[in-house]
Amino acid sequence: MSRTLYDALLDASPAATPEEDLVRAFAQSGRHHRAAHDLATAEMLEGTYVQDLLDESEVRLAADDRSEVDRTLSAGPYTVQVQWSPAGLYSATQLSGPAGATLVIDKQFLPLMPGTAVDLPVPVMPESLSLMDMKGKTHILR
Repeated sequence: MSRTLYDALLDASPAATPEEDLVRAFAQSGRHHRAAHDLATAEMLEGTYVQDLLDESEVRLAADDRSEVDRTLSAGPYTVQVQWSPAGLYSATQLSGPAGATLVIDKQFLPLMPGTAVDLPVPVMPESLSLMDMKGKTHILR
């Protein structure tokens, strides 16, 4: 198709038939899609392309689908939610299970009270937690 014929497709004429108007609409749509594609390609090649990502702590490998910001660990009757705060600290909150449980982290004992957050002395999101109940039984929360 010659360039003049292509440009004529885009020029509106008052005597156009409905079929010609439909062809004109398709041609304009194709031109818009082509221009958008060309612009996106040019931006990407020039380095001005920016992908809007989530918080860096939420970016994970495909094989690791667990959150690094919020995780719920459980074993037996106990459920503990571990959350990351913007201050860079992790905290644990007991969601279920009998009162009086204690987290054991690096020989430190952290008493839990249901519904109350306790700061954890860990630099990264734990994969599991060791919890000791009132009877001294250890539960590994995963």
